[in-house]
Amino acid sequence: MVTGATDRQLVFRVDGPENAPTLVFLHGWPDDPSLWRHQVEALRGEFRCVLPTLPNFGATPHEPGGCDFPELVDRLARTVEALGDARVTLITHDWGAYIGYLYEKKHPERVECMVAMDIGGHMQPSTLAEAAMFVSYQWALATFWIVGGVVPPLGTWLTRSLARVIKVPDRQIATLTSRLNYPYFYLWRSTLLPWLHSRLIGRYRPRCAVLFIYGGKKPLMFHTRRWLDIVDETGGQSVCIEKGSHWFMETEVEQTNQLVSDWLRSRLLATEAPT
Repeated sequence: MVTGATDRQLVFRVDGPENAPTLVFLHGWPDDPSLWRHQVEALRGEFRCVLPTLPNFGATPHEPGGCDFPELVDRLARTVEALGDARVTLITHDWGAYIGYLYEKKHPERVECMVAMDIGGHMQPSTLAEAAMFVSYQWALATFWIVGGVVPPLGTWLTRSLARVIKVPDRQIATLTSRLNYPYFYLWRSTLLPWLHSRLIGRYRPRCAVLFIYGGKKPLMFHTRRWLDIVDETGGQSVCIEKGSHWFMETEVEQTNQLVSDWLRSRLLATEAPT
């Protein structure tokens, strides 16, 4: 089933039994819900899989200004409300993880637990070289979003060129346009303007258990040691997929699915032992 973005909800589709525990999958840049195809295939027999599409991604209508983080969180909140569940489980990646953290921070009562992939709730480069890499590619994508608002073909060409440099998979590059870059613009606008800092994640500490999975085979880590400690302190678990890149859910499918399914079954399907 697919539903439109009525009342400023996110466009989403549903796969799986109506009365099963609900999983809300949130993709990031430059993906769409097809990112989760392997996980949905493995989980839809036991769980109700809800797959929203972020604005401007996939086949959603073009919104020239994109969406700032408060608007994205509000749209996600209205989407979750429309599902009718008191609590849901978030499965997130990339910007989807960041949005998921913001949502859990604002609506902790609606989140049962969370599976977050490759982006932690604390990010701080450990060296000047890493900091330079972070800033350079993120500022570039934010700039290309602005360029694309004036000259769309040029913005898209620049975005795709950079995507190849940072090794975005070919499948994603084929549909990539500069209209997807708005999270980078709003991140840096809120970072540089002090009166907008409240729109960012800040000192985030989840109030639910988190399974944090990250790839070990990439030039940058998008989390800190402190984040791994926080995950452990709040009843969660961190796992490194040693051979995985940023998109390990597409390349290391079996390991990813096993980790996720074991975690979800222990959290959502566990029943009391008979007495």
